[in-house]
Amino acid sequence: MAHDTAYYDSYKEDRDLVLEYNQVTLDKATVVNVMGIGIDNLTRNQAVVKVMKMIEEGGTHHIITLNPYKIQRLKSNGDLKIISSKADMHIASGAGIQWAARMLRTPIAERVSVLSLMMDLVRIAEIKEYSIFLVGGRPEVTEKAFSNIRKSFPKIRIVGRHGGYFSEEREKSVIEAMRKSEADIVFVGLGFPREDKWIHSIKNEFKNTVFIGVGGSIDVLSGDIRKAPPFFMERGLDWFYRIITQPWRVGRLLRVGIFFLGAVFKRITSR
Repeated sequence: MAHDTAYYDSYKEDRDLVLEYNQVTLDKATVVNVMGIGIDNLTRNQAVVKVMKMIEEGGTHHIITLNPYKIQRLKSNGDLKIISSKADMHIASGAGIQWAARMLRTPIAERVSVLSLMMDLVRIAEIKEYSIFLVGGRPEVTEKAFSNIRKSFPKIRIVGRHGGYFSEEREKSVIEAMRKSEADIVFVGLGFPREDKWIHSIKNEFKNTVFIGVGGSIDVLSGDIRKAPPFFMERGLDWFYRIITQPWRVGRLLRVGIFFLGAVFKRITSR
């Protein structure tokens, strides 16, 4: 497909990424409370640097990417709250979170979209020789995503990939393949909340891995799902574009509406 490689913008390719990231500091990075959920107040570059530090320092880490829908689910589900509390980083990937943070007078430095973070990590992984494992999507979608990434980043070390539709019996072999690969980063695209539940349940079986829930980004990278056009992305309306193109998501609007109403109510009552 002609649009398969449209997502791999090259605005950083002619720059010294390592030097730029070495100049990024995390000293002033804080955690902001948005509707009862702690979110790391990071720029996109700081998020990448934090992941790099996790890789270099070792250990197993779980990164959750958040939007208003996910926050509402976390607030209303005890098990998800526990999973969230044990995660190592919470990234504001939804524009609605940035809006709510401003409304609550605790502004967030930057919205970090999942796809942008994923591609920044792929770029730096190629340079630093970090290894990556992909899990998610249908098998053919995962293969296309793998192929598309390799086209733009021929030296990238993708040490394994597997579709996201597997049985309990097959799950054991998937986990074993991931463990044997010793991947530095595992992108898990199983959809929320399944991906974060799964990461939480298996992460203790690994020694030095950063797990990141990436939702449908693997499908986007494959070209199977189109990225929202610039008009929607620039206005933080990529979620609205997904609802237009995937009408089955319309049920999520209720939770998103509750999130926004909650932020407004909290602002009014805090005056």
